Amino acid sequence: MTKKLLLVVGSLLLISGTIALQGCSDSGPYGYGPGYYSSRAYYSEPGYYAGNGYVGDYQARRYWQDRDINNDARGIRQGQANIRHDKQELREDLENHDYSAAAHEQAEIQQRRANVRARKADMNADLSGY
Repeated sequence: MTKKLLLVVGSLLLISGTIALQGCSDSGPYGYGPGYYSSRAYYSEPGYYAGNGYVGDYQARRYWQDRDINNDARGIRQGQANIRHDKQELREDLENHDYSAAAHEQAEIQQRRANVRARKADMNADLSGY
C-alpha cells in the first residue's frame, strides 16, 4: 500500500513540476518561445530563437543603443576634462623647465585626443543607426 501511495505522490509531483517548468519557458527577455498552452493573442512578444537573427524587440535594442550613446558622451566629456588637466600640467612643467615631464604630458594629451576622436566616431556611428 505504501509503495502505491509513494508512486502516486511521486507521479503527481513530477506532473506538477513539469507543468510549473513549462510556464517558465516564455518568461524574461530571452525565453525560448511561447509555452505549450499559450497562444499568440495572450503572449504578444516572440521569444528568442537561435539562428534566425532575432535578438530582441525594438525597445530593448533602443535601450542599449541609448545607453551606449550616453556612455560615449560621458567618455568624451571625461576625456576632454582630462585633456584640460593635462594642458595645465604641461604649462606648469614648462614654467618649471621640466622638459621631460612636459614631453610626457604632450604624449598623454595626444593619446587622449585620439581616444576622444575614436569615441566621437563611435557615438556618431551609433547616432546614424537610428
